[in-house]
Amino acid sequence: MQYGLTGKQLKMFNYIKSYIARKSISPSYEEMKKAVGLKSKSGVKQIVDQLTDRKWITTLKARARSIRILKSH
Repeated sequence: MQYGLTGKQLKMFNYIKSYIARKSISPSYEEMKKAVGLKSKSGVKQIVDQLTDRKWITTLKARARSIRILKSH
């Protein structure tokens, strides 16, 4: 567990961070699902919720593409 995150959490965080840096908007759950190799959007939501709980990212409730990075490593 690097930086206090699991491998999947770190992979997701790095993907979100690089996507936002490239496109100035956060990726969709479908894009995150494909990028990290998950089978369902509920798996993406679980990891996003975990990153939010750990204060690595924040989201606006009920808003698509509203992820903001809070930490950098």
